[in-house]
Amino acid sequence: MTDELRVLLDQVAQDLWHAVEPSAEASRRLWDELESLGLTLVGAGEALGGSGGTVSHAAEVAKAVGRHALPLPIAETVLVASWLLESAGLSIPPGPLTVAGAGPGDSLAGRLDGSGLVISGTAEGVPWAAESARIATVVQAGGQWLVALVDPALVKVEGGVNLAGEPRQRVHYEVAVGEAGYRTLPFTVEEVRQRAALSRSAQLFGALEGTRELTLDFVGRREQFGRPIARFQAVAQAVAALAAEVSLARVALAVAIRAAEDEQAGEIECGTAKVMTSRAARLVSAAAHQLHGAIGVTAEYPLHQLTRRLWSWQDEDGTEDEWSARLGAAVAGDDAWAVLSAIEPGTCRSRKDTA
Repeated sequence: MTDELRVLLDQVAQDLWHAVEPSAEASRRLWDELESLGLTLVGAGEALGGSGGTVSHAAEVAKAVGRHALPLPIAETVLVASWLLESAGLSIPPGPLTVAGAGPGDSLAGRLDGSGLVISGTAEGVPWAAESARIATVVQAGGQWLVALVDPALVKVEGGVNLAGEPRQRVHYEVAVGEAGYRTLPFTVEEVRQRAALSRSAQLFGALEGTRELTLDFVGRREQFGRPIARFQAVAQAVAALAAEVSLARVALAVAIRAAEDEQAGEIECGTAKVMTSRAARLVSAAAHQLHGAIGVTAEYPLHQLTRRLWSWQDEDGTEDEWSARLGAAVAGDDAWAVLSAIEPGTCRSRKDTA
């Protein structure tokens, strides 16, 4: 089913996106088409408005966003926002969704009163805030973590973009949400950050795949001295190193996705996926541009659409260094051996859970 979904996503992206000039209107048309096919809510339960499926299916959608450089908040919708809403028991509305309030730089405060929840403060770097139908806002109030559905028309959104030109906006809250619009989260904000890192890792891996495929195609077609440059030893070695980084990222992401499906994904799994995909983004983008030469930096050639996303996403939802430090701290305490040996080989489950 996962392979079939990937084929469908690739075909839809090629037919609907690459056939038109990139624009806001084209993005809206692409979203509408994907939504009509049920692809924008893959992984969310049908009982609350989703399309059904697993975390693996949702991850395939996020990968497609990266692989085809789609300017859409699909990864935020399928892997984070809909997961938050479903976990809390809130119905999932149609349209693009994004998440605010879980970033380390956010300063949101919640207050419960007789009429509902009042949210105030500022959330930084919210993806696609103004372009979303609703913002799934995470806030603490009354000693508990809550998630509320907020209409972006009711908050102040200040523009901003990342290096890839994708909206990353500051959102100022002073808004009241009725009792029907929020629920208690069954987990902490730290778990939301881990899920966001998993989502960004899936996007990164998709862009890594796209960069690898584009580079392999180029070195196979580009000729020098009467033969493809892929046959030169130095080029072949560079291509092999690039492919190895993508493969390492694939393994780390697969482990995290499997753990998420078993509801056991935590700091180790999600952090490792983000470290390895961010590391690969740094190394693969450099190798790809070196192998392409001058054509790789032209506006007409698609490589920059992928590498600008790699450069942006590698630092979003936790940088390689930040997650590396957290992973190091997790295994550097008195129970380091217990942490390192807790995973049964070939699985994402603790030995104590399978005893």
